[in-house]
Amino acid sequence: MYFLFNPDIFVLGLAVGVLSLVVLLSILVSFAYDERTLQFLAGYICIMVFVLFLGEFFRMNTPLIERLLLVAGPVLVGGMQMWLFRKRTAVTLDVVVTCIVIGAALGLLGVFIADSTGRINASPTSRLALWLCLGWGVLMFANLVYRGVQALETAGPWKWWMMLGHCAGLVVALLFLTNVIEASRSYWPVVLMVLLQAPPIYLALVWRSRLLNEIRLRSASANVTDPLTGLATTPVLVERIMRIMSRSQHNKHAPASSALFLIEVQNWHGLINELGADSNEKLLLETALRLRRSVGDNDLVARIRQGRFAVVAQGLASQHEVTNLATRLVVSGLRIDSPLLPGVELKLRVIVTDLKVSIPMALPATNAWLDSLAERFQAWPSSHRSRSILVVAEDPDRAERFEANSDY
Repeated sequence: MYFLFNPDIFVLGLAVGVLSLVVLLSILVSFAYDERTLQFLAGYICIMVFVLFLGEFFRMNTPLIERLLLVAGPVLVGGMQMWLFRKRTAVTLDVVVTCIVIGAALGLLGVFIADSTGRINASPTSRLALWLCLGWGVLMFANLVYRGVQALETAGPWKWWMMLGHCAGLVVALLFLTNVIEASRSYWPVVLMVLLQAPPIYLALVWRSRLLNEIRLRSASANVTDPLTGLATTPVLVERIMRIMSRSQHNKHAPASSALFLIEVQNWHGLINELGADSNEKLLLETALRLRRSVGDNDLVARIRQGRFAVVAQGLASQHEVTNLATRLVVSGLRIDSPLLPGVELKLRVIVTDLKVSIPMALPATNAWLDSLAERFQAWPSSHRSRSILVVAEDPDRAERFEANSDY
């Protein structure tokens, strides 16, 4: 059995494989990152190939279809570039430039259609077609540069890949429209144009979608994650406490329990005076790091304000484990081998209470209860002046009391 290697078929298969891969990845990433521009790219490639296939299959006016697609391709990509590079406010000059580019493209398409009907002579070898295509190409390049200059300060580095793909496709279209290069197959000019456009534009859009997705994630996590320390915020802490309290009502006889640990850096102001006012962020980061190292992966660590933090620990089997965790939190402040603040000792005080109540508390009552618990740092009992752990026993009536004073 003999195999015949056909370079034309091989290159065409390679082009189809690359374009199919770009289409598939564009669809997948567009749904993963909710990026509609990638859907536009996939649709653009499919439409260009589909129209070309129909023209070949039904043996239509292939030269006309080829010339129409060579004009429509850069125009559609240029439209996407204009939309991505648009300014925050509309400018009259932008509208004028857009109208000129669209008008020139429609006019060139009209000339090609008139040539196919025999009304005028605008064949690829005619002088009229040459000057019209060159004029259209100059307008397209001028628009590309104009939009690129506008986006120098507003668009990210992905814009260069976008401009590279647009420029490559435009160069290919002009080379074939002006008859500088001739193709042995009627479909090669359009395939080559799309093949040079698609990969750089895909890279630009994926880069852009990743940057936008990171911004969305930061915005979405602004209310749940402290931007400086990476710990949970107070609303997340309150929500976790309410959920645990509610769950405890349905599992009153569960062997494991949950506890809340409020932590305060007792020598916070002294360290600020000693290290300088600019050490505030370093102290926050150092305290957060030490607390995070002292608890389990499933325990919640939250920053309440300034030098005050909280830990919600679940699955504590006994009071002995509660005491051990409180001791471990206190000892974590004594670490002096930190690369951020070496030799700095944090004197931590911990208030411990379980999270079992007779009646689950609503949001206002939970906030009021948490505030009243934190106020104990201001009136630390005389019996605990020299101690670092204060255990607050459960008050069976506190739920009713705070429900009655939910405006506290």
